[in-house]
Amino acid sequence: MKRRGMATVLAGTMVLSMLGGFAVQADEESYDPITIQFWNGWTGSDGQVLMEYVDKFNETNKWNITVEMDMSSEFRDKITTAMAADAAPALILGNAADKYTYDGKLRKLDEIWDNTDIKKEDFVSSYLNSLSTDDGLYGVPFQISSYVMYWNKDLFEKAGLDPETPPATYDEWTEMAQKLTDPDSHVYGSGLSYTNVGADACIMQMFGGLEVTEQDGKWHANFENNQGYIDFVSWFKTQFDNGSNPTESDLDTMFVSNQLGLYITGAWLMADLNTYGINYGVTTLIETPEGGKQAPSNTQCFMVTSSASDEEALAAERFISWWHTGNDDEAIEDTAVYAWSDRIGYPTYYIPVADSEGYQNNANMKAITVTDPEYCMDSVAPGNFRAWAPILSGPLTQFFNTMTFDGDTSTVLEDCQKEAERIINEEYGY
Repeated sequence: MKRRGMATVLAGTMVLSMLGGFAVQADEESYDPITIQFWNGWTGSDGQVLMEYVDKFNETNKWNITVEMDMSSEFRDKITTAMAADAAPALILGNAADKYTYDGKLRKLDEIWDNTDIKKEDFVSSYLNSLSTDDGLYGVPFQISSYVMYWNKDLFEKAGLDPETPPATYDEWTEMAQKLTDPDSHVYGSGLSYTNVGADACIMQMFGGLEVTEQDGKWHANFENNQGYIDFVSWFKTQFDNGSNPTESDLDTMFVSNQLGLYITGAWLMADLNTYGINYGVTTLIETPEGGKQAPSNTQCFMVTSSASDEEALAAERFISWWHTGNDDEAIEDTAVYAWSDRIGYPTYYIPVADSEGYQNNANMKAITVTDPEYCMDSVAPGNFRAWAPILSGPLTQFFNTMTFDGDTSTVLEDCQKEAERIINEEYGY
């Protein structure tokens, strides 16, 4: 039975009008007003869409809930301070790693399936798993930040390549990148940015699997003696050595300016590409036999903090539910979760969206959406690995700087292995 929270049932199913002498059906519930705070760091153009749907919720929801949203570029600092003082907002947007970052400051959400209208089976299980620990579920997916492969169709055609056929292997990437490169026009075939460590780590994962794995109940770094990673080092270094890849850091601007033939970055770039009329194609990252079934991504999510009262937590859960289902009898194409893919360009994790006619007819979205639970959708390490962020910001950041600017890469994998093992041992006390 679902909790009613602040609801007060109107007495009786039939109310007799004393004045008119006739019966009036009263089978609806009225709800006492409640306001919850919702903090996040979505300050870009996507934040305007988020604000639009929060406003719609406030105007139309049946529970008399008002969501007051604070979007700030300093969200991380603000929420850390607020949580330390047990004064956090009821609802936040975080990511998979935050179930550990905010350990002890979040409510478990396992009961949301009973408290609201959303169904667990409507979510791709891999994404829910990334938001869970051995104790339970700490987030509900909001946005899948996956890395995808773009190609510029106009540059492909100019280079004599089929504009509808991107590379199917990484060797083909190298060959096509060389044909696309035109130094006189400041056009490069290959778009790999050493500053985008998250994207680079995901490509590396496609070659040789997760960078950290669990074996015999312990975590282990996966760099040394990994043939897939050895191949990756050679492939990555080749793009810079043969002049196909720039060393600039802002490759988004270069791709939007028709200066890159192939590029790997997030799905969020599609909104700008559509705005500026770039003739592009997009698909998932190239798979390799050594890497296996990999669709690396970071799952951003709704989280309810332990600062929320029971009534505020239920209101937050109802907002999360509304985000996915809309108001009663609302079509899936009119929901916020659908708009987040259709208008902004993020692949969906929500099966009713993936199965909808509009989504199926969107070739770009369909091309980058992975709903097969057999795929590994974690990036760098499984979702229950606590030291994900230090591995990414430490040894992997140094790894890609060395790969880009140092001529000698003979020990990069061994060096990364040692530093990653140090972090793991420090975190887990091995």
